[in-house]
Amino acid sequence: MTIQSIIKRVQIYYPGADVAMSVSGKYFIEHDGQNLNDIFLFDDCDTIDDAWQLAWETMRINRNMNRTHPLKKMISEQKKLQNRERIANRIHG
Repeated sequence: MTIQSIIKRVQIYYPGADVAMSVSGKYFIEHDGQNLNDIFLFDDCDTIDDAWQLAWETMRINRNMNRTHPLKKMISEQKKLQNRERIANRIHG
């Protein structure tokens, strides 16, 4: 995967994401005023390309965690039950 496609994917997932440099001279991707590396406890990178690749990895990790979170199944089961009750109330009075 080229660096341009990585940048494009990261900017789609994190609109407005851009490269920033820390005081120590290391690079990181900033989104909404936050360092993405701080959110996932990664170190800042030595090069801009490495920063984009690490942001892409954080994006993939975040998507995977959101998709496979154990509470997601419980929440969806609760919504199904609420919908059944709502429809039953509508039908039966």
